[in-house]
Amino acid sequence: MPAEEIIPEILHIYQPSQKLIPGLVYWHGEDYPSFAETLDRALQQIKNTPLHQALQVSVHLHQVNASDTPIEEWKTFYCVEKRQEYTSEYLLMKRQGYRFLWRCLFLLWICLTAAYAFDKLNILGDYSQMLGRETFFFLGWVILWKPIEMIVFEPWSIKHQLKLIKKLEQAKISVTTL
Repeated sequence: MPAEEIIPEILHIYQPSQKLIPGLVYWHGEDYPSFAETLDRALQQIKNTPLHQALQVSVHLHQVNASDTPIEEWKTFYCVEKRQEYTSEYLLMKRQGYRFLWRCLFLLWICLTAAYAFDKLNILGDYSQMLGRETFFFLGWVILWKPIEMIVFEPWSIKHQLKLIKKLEQAKISVTTL
């Protein structure tokens, strides 16, 4: 069986002209901040593409500023900047998640103790006793949801963003003039 040829996805970045084509990414400006905003929009556009698929970036510039625009350096600087931002966000998310986990485990212990106390006290009727026990039991486990979400689930999106940045960093840029 022949190996499948991996066709790279081409991301076109245009400086606006008279005719705007839907689905393309337009770069409004000639400086790094506007280029970084354009790359942010481009990453949003390609976030659902397969990560193993190669990416090529095609930048279409007006002839006036085609020669003095350092596109490759801007792309490299953008990737380093975003990688640092997402890495620090990932570490902060994990650290806060573990901090919340210890606090919530203590609250779980309090709720389970209260549920046990409701179960052992025969002062209330059967229905009130069961309702109090189940409420504290349920509340104790629900309290744990946020730290578990912060430790397990939320970092997945940050890791995906880091993989997209790596994909963009490895992308070849071709600059053409309009």
